[in-house]
Amino acid sequence: MTHFEFLQTLIPAVRQVGPVAALEQLPAPRTHQTIATFFVWAVARLVDAGLSDSQILWHPLVDANSPLAWYSETLLASPQAAAAFVPADKALDGEPQPTALVLAAA
Repeated sequence: MTHFEFLQTLIPAVRQVGPVAALEQLPAPRTHQTIATFFVWAVARLVDAGLSDSQILWHPLVDANSPLAWYSETLLASPQAAAAFVPADKALDGEPQPTALVLAAA
């Protein structure tokens, strides 16, 4: 599945069941949990902002490389980040960032 195809399935899931349930529906054995959480968080932010599906698909926040603005490559490559969500290590204070609490509240 390409990144674009992943987003095409993720957007309606976030709209229909919300971000927490959408994340839970992703296939766990093949999913990098931190990256998956990042994109669910990103899509949820854009849905909440009122963007259409097309606007979300082309938004820079959901670009395949967008997690690198929040996470170092080293952290994303770690087994811990693949197995479970880990907090961003490059986010600035006061900057929105993906967290388990943000997803639960969204």
